[in-house]
Amino acid sequence: MQLAHEDRVGLVTRTEIAERAGVKRPAVSNWARRHKDFPTPVRSGDTELFHEAEITRWLATHTIPRRQLLEGEQAGTTYADRFRRAGGDRPSADPEAVANSAERIGSEDEKAVDQLMGRLADRVRGPATMADYVNLCLIVMYVRHAEPERWRRIEDVMSAGQGSRDVQALLRTLGDIAQEALRRNGDRTDMRSSLLQLEPRSWDDLATAVRTAAGTDVGAFQLVWESFSARDGLQGSEFCSPVGLASLSAALVLTPGRKTTVLDPYMRGGEMLAAAVRHIGGTHGTVYGETLDGRLQAVASLYLLHLGVRAKLTSTRSDRWPPDREHGADVVLTNPPFNMSDAPGPGRRTGNWPYGSPPQGNDNLAWVQYALGALAPGGRAVVVMPVKAGNSVNVAEREIRRALVCGGAVECVITVPPHLFSATPVPVSLWVLRRTELPAREGILFVDAQELGAKVRRRRVLRETDRDAITAVVRPWLDGGQWPDSEYASRAAERGFSAVVVDREVVADEECSLRPADHLGGGNYGVAPAAAQLHEAGEEVAEHAARLRVLERRAVEAGDGFREGSGPGGWNEALLRDLCEIRPGPSYTRLPAEARTSGAGIPLVLPQDLLAGKIAGETRYRVPCTTAERFKKFELLPGDIVCVRTGAQQQPALVSGPQAGWLLSSNVMRLRVRPNAGIDPFYLHAYLSLRYAREWMSHRAAATAAPSLSSVALGHLPVRFPPIGRQLRSVELLGELGRRAEAHASYVSALGRLRAELAEHLLHGSVEPL
Repeated sequence: MQLAHEDRVGLVTRTEIAERAGVKRPAVSNWARRHKDFPTPVRSGDTELFHEAEITRWLATHTIPRRQLLEGEQAGTTYADRFRRAGGDRPSADPEAVANSAERIGSEDEKAVDQLMGRLADRVRGPATMADYVNLCLIVMYVRHAEPERWRRIEDVMSAGQGSRDVQALLRTLGDIAQEALRRNGDRTDMRSSLLQLEPRSWDDLATAVRTAAGTDVGAFQLVWESFSARDGLQGSEFCSPVGLASLSAALVLTPGRKTTVLDPYMRGGEMLAAAVRHIGGTHGTVYGETLDGRLQAVASLYLLHLGVRAKLTSTRSDRWPPDREHGADVVLTNPPFNMSDAPGPGRRTGNWPYGSPPQGNDNLAWVQYALGALAPGGRAVVVMPVKAGNSVNVAEREIRRALVCGGAVECVITVPPHLFSATPVPVSLWVLRRTELPAREGILFVDAQELGAKVRRRRVLRETDRDAITAVVRPWLDGGQWPDSEYASRAAERGFSAVVVDREVVADEECSLRPADHLGGGNYGVAPAAAQLHEAGEEVAEHAARLRVLERRAVEAGDGFREGSGPGGWNEALLRDLCEIRPGPSYTRLPAEARTSGAGIPLVLPQDLLAGKIAGETRYRVPCTTAERFKKFELLPGDIVCVRTGAQQQPALVSGPQAGWLLSSNVMRLRVRPNAGIDPFYLHAYLSLRYAREWMSHRAAATAAPSLSSVALGHLPVRFPPIGRQLRSVELLGELGRRAEAHASYVSALGRLRAELAEHLLHGSVEPL
């Protein structure tokens, strides 16, 4: 039956049906199983959505049993009455409800996000960046939960949409709503233009993505952002702060219900601020955030608005470290970039460094001092730091640590489990700091919690029980508890981790280490090595071995995968210039070395970044976002090929998703296959990687002081290629062999790690051979 227009608008999940009808979710499943006339779901991948009007009509035929009536409900009340009442003026997310419940993500949301971030993403985004597609998902989730009245506009467009001409109308409507919400909160990010970059293959693909995103619960917002962070990210240093780590940071220094001003001076996607909101309650705190990237400000704004919180967020594009504020924050929670330096310029000269000027080239301890400077007297900060920042041998950093310790600024250091981050393997600690004139304690609490956490999909996750175990030991220390120092060690041991209190005078010795393992005996003979790392190494070997077996079995089933051919007779042949747009990078005068930075900004691709047919995951140089805006025509997209323009010739690199939006430098050039050229970008990349093609390019590089290959000369390279079907099969075979080679290399690497970990245990006696 074709639904009337007004009956088609509104889609609800099983969970929403249960909540609005005032029943448990299993009751909805029982209704669907027992009653043949229960509405048929609109399937969206693994998420089931139902037409709201159909559910209302069905519930109207089912009266609520007398014993289940709520206060104020009369006999004869139907479930539809409750359903309508609960959905009539659906409010935005209740800050108190959000704050008083942990953000649990159900299996249905995980499946929905897996679908959103899988092949559907490529079908919807087309040539646009993954960041543009993620903006679509986040906007849909935000509007669905936080702007119910405006969501009805989306439902109207969705119900009327049919073909490709309606794609732009839906994207514009979503962009307008998001942009209006951001403008109300002082965010000038152009979300509308971001969404209009998307080129879905069909209306159905776009509609599926929107319905799938709309069918998720509040917690899925973080899951999408974290998935994007792990897969692509906005740039190498911009990855998501894990939920468990953010939640632990908030629980260490915040008290539920207490009015608190919270600041995150490097807010990424807003994860730390969201954790603070959930912990203290949305109406009990004022949250501030700062970022160097306006695109991240938009994500954080949507995230916090999604939770019903109007945060005060700013995007500071200056390289300068802002001075002390007139009014400090009660609490600072932050996860700054690791082991990076600020841009050249006046930044360091204008910073306030009461504990010592940080060394050029590494801002770890600049962020620590910046966090302390942002606090009101007596305020506390939790700063995520790489473990090596605690015992680095750099003289300036050691003296800063000593000044922090002697001044009583360091209260506690906690080493958290390894592999918490999807996008970086760097092990981290939490530094709990306090702005104080007089130290409250003579000691510092060191905690080693590496053994905690659970492994989920190749990384570890801090669970709620882990957070509670750590805070049960650390909070009494921070709150001035009177336990004997030995009590902290025994209470930590009961909960599966280690702790020790060390006098500040002892810590401020020659090395002045703030690495907990150095005070807990880590690395000394006789101390048992961590069992968790041995187990992880064994699990990693098993995972790689299983993947290798699958790939090898597939290769055996497919045979050798190739046979003797008849030669290239009948193939097409064309000059490279006829197949591609060849664009050299901007001239050196337009983008000189002075415009580069090693800090925040857009990665710049140089010849040394082309490695084995790929672009390095981390480039050495970047350009500020404001500068990058002037060089949009030199941006890279997935499927582009980058060749050396000036310098020694090497294998061209194929651009993948994570490099979308990066910029060409003066010494490289970009090849972008023309539409309808009849050649696959992956095939062309393989062709240009052949010995013949690379020698051709090397011989034609001008014999000057530095070899240089012009775009005109490169355009004369002859390219031979078969029909598109054979191209794709050839690329797939080469890709399969490449995957097997990488799997073997990963397996060998995992075996090496297992051997090293096992040696520690075998020669300690904590394990023995069978």
